[in-house]
Amino acid sequence: MTGTPYHTTAELARAAGVTRRTVMHYADLGLLTPDSVTASGRALYGPYALRLLRDLMDLRALGLTLEEARDMVTLRRATHTPDGTYRHDWTRADVPISDERLQALQARLRTIQSAYERQADNLARFDRWLTKRFTGGAAESLEG
Repeated sequence: MTGTPYHTTAELARAAGVTRRTVMHYADLGLLTPDSVTASGRALYGPYALRLLRDLMDLRALGLTLEEARDMVTLRRATHTPDGTYRHDWTRADVPISDERLQALQARLRTIQSAYERQADNLARFDRWLTKRFTGGAAESLEG
């Protein structure tokens, strides 16, 4: 464990901006697994767990269900090493998700991506307007 910044459950929660209970809930569901457990039973999480937790929070914020988020984590674990490095040698056999569920997940992700693409101009326009508003610049019309 030397050299790797391991986090306790509370530290992982604080680093991700969530509650300790959220981390424990995701661990209970098998979405997060500790990288190590101390002799006293304390779970220790490595840097990749923080990335997975942030990904889970983002996926949930995008509207994915827990089951869809679980599939995304499962897919990531199948295609990446425990430290988060992409595995170029992974095969379909490494992914324990049915083709039907993968197709449903792909359709869901495409729907979400399309919605964000449709809103990209609006988001940029609102950001420009708010930036001008709060930096003292002249406010431009939201139509432009």
